[in-house]
Parts: sequence; C-alpha cells; structure tokens
Amino acid sequence: MARPKPATPRPLLVRPGARFRCFGDGLCCTDIHALGPVTRSEARDLRARRKLSVVFNDDIDGDCLAPDGNGRCVYLGKQGCEIHRLEGSAAKPTGCRRFPYGLVATPLGGRITTEHRCPCRTLGDRPPLSVADAEASLSNHGGRLEVDRVAPDRIELIDGQRVPFALYAEIEAELLARLLRGEKAETVLGAKPLPALVDKGWAVIAAEIFDSRDPSAGGEALAWFGDALLELAVGHKPPPRPRPWAASFARATARTNPPENVEAIWNDWLADEIWMFRWLPWGPFDVARAELATRLAVARRMQARIRKLGVRADQAAAEAVMICELIAEGSDWGSAVAAFATDPSPAQSLYEAPKQAKVRKRRRTRK
Repeated sequence: MARPKPATPRPLLVRPGARFRCFGDGLCCTDIHALGPVTRSEARDLRARRKLSVVFNDDIDGDCLAPDGNGRCVYLGKQGCEIHRLEGSAAKPTGCRRFPYGLVATPLGGRITTEHRCPCRTLGDRPPLSVADAEASLSNHGGRLEVDRVAPDRIELIDGQRVPFALYAEIEAELLARLLRGEKAETVLGAKPLPALVDKGWAVIAAEIFDSRDPSAGGEALAWFGDALLELAVGHKPPPRPRPWAASFARATARTNPPENVEAIWNDWLADEIWMFRWLPWGPFDVARAELATRLAVARRMQARIRKLGVRADQAAAEAVMICELIAEGSDWGSAVAAFATDPSPAQSLYEAPKQAKVRKRRRTRK
C-alpha cells in the first residue's frame, strides 16, 4: 500500500475561475476583524512611526494595530494606507499584506485562497488571480510561505467514511466545475438549508448570535445575519438596521460596469468556501454542504432585504456574502454547525464506497 503524501505548500495552486485585484477600498482596515496580529518586531517598527499605533487585543491575545474612534486603523488616511502610500506594500505588517489571501497545505500542493470579506474580491474588473502576487503576500518578511490550514491525507465525506485526498479532490473538482459553469448553487451543494439539529432549534441559534453582538460594525453585521436566520426559521420580521460598510461597497459598485451577475457572485463565493477547507473543523463534507446551503439561504434573504433599500443587486449580494463570511469566523457559528444531525446525512451522496457497490451488484445478480 502506497504511503499517504504529506501536506505541502508547494506547488502553489489557484482555484479555476478565481479572480482578484486590490482597489484599496479600505474595508479590511476597519473593525471587520482584529487589525492584526502583528509580530513583536512589527509592533516595534509601528510604534517607531507612531507611538500609540499598537494595542493589545484580548480577543486574539496579541498585539494589533490600534483603531481610531470610528473603528478604522490609525494608519488609514484619506488616500488609503499611509504606510503603503509612503513606503510600499513590503513595509506593511504581514497580516495587512496577506489579506484577503490565505494558504492551505494539501497532499497535492498549497491552495491559494481568498476571503470575500472584501469588496475588491467580489466586485470590479478583477483579472485572474496571480500566483506571483499571492506568493508575495503569503510570504513572511524572510520570504517563507506561511500556511493557515493543513488538509489531512484522508477526507471525511460523511460521518465515518473517509477517502484518500486524491479521490476527494476529484469529487470536489466536479462540484467546482459545475459552480463555474453557472449551475444553480443549491443544486450543486445537494443539501437543504437549516437541517435538523440534535439538541437545539434554529431560533435558539439566532438568539445566540444576537447575544454575541458588540457595538462595532461587525456587531451590526451579526444582527443582519441573525435577523435573516430568524426570518427563515420562524418568519421573524426584521427591524430597520444600518448597513455596515455600505460606503466601501458603494465605491466598488461605482467601478463595476456592467453589473456583476448575482448568481455568479454566489457561486464564486461558495467555490472558495469549499476550496479553502474552512469547514474541516466542523465535520464531514456532507455537513459542510448543508452549512453552506444554510448560509446561502441567509445571504439570499439579506440580499433581497438590501435590494428593497434601492441598492443595486450585485452590491446587495456582495454585502450579504461579506456578512456570511464574517459569521463563519466566529466560534458561535462553529458551535451551531456542531449541532447538525448526521444520521441521516444532511446532504445527498457524492460517492458510493466500492465495497457497498459490490454488495449491491451481487444482490441484483441473485435476483
């Protein structure tokens, strides 16, 4: 039996259809997430530029760039990042250079990933993702690639059924190709949203999301998600709420002509979610597909609500996607996915194990 290949960050792999160009909208320099972490040497350099530009962040237990009174990085000026403008991209902290890129080591190579918590990833004239640009962002100041996640040599498709990574990659490639061709996302995922839960209801999960809010724009985004989830679960009528980061998305929309296809926005986002293996800690791939179907249903509901405010369809979809990506970063959502019932499977079968297939063939022969 051949020994499984260890995960490796090389060669660098780009998902077919992935596109990105940074337009400097500045959303990633706000309280969409912690502004860091920064290393000890980076913190020293940042403080040398501006004395109070680094603070300790309890959420990540490390140093971060300091936000101003509006939740924006203190180095974010009217013309964008002051460090970037005056000293170039290489002078920025690693986390700033890296976003929205990520890197997953797999037995077949390093998957370059991109987050959609960024208007530049979703809207505008974006060329195919450049391996060279991504590598420059994913390398530390010493030129070494830094990996965010490691994929195992066997992937769990359903509870208790694992297959070699190469076989999973073949199954996954077909799903990604269908999304890229424009097939309806729900059909490709093969799972219904809001699946059965083991020990709680969806209204309880929505309530937990509301309870985790804080006064930041990110907290307002959680409220939007909770509203939509509660609306899907029990018919809740959401109250009016401000749209977090609407100005950044409006800037992106102004440079997007003609408008983006909304279904293509959904498919591109879901393809990246599958490709980046964000779902690995949450359980088997059938659970991941049910989880994605749930966030997609929430995204569609939020997009429809934003549209009613007079916002263009593609911008409304991009805002909804960003909120759905943000929710996936929190521990509360991981706890919710852990409650998914797995018997029966929450998604359609993608693969029939050879042993099962032989048993069924023998039964048909006997008849």
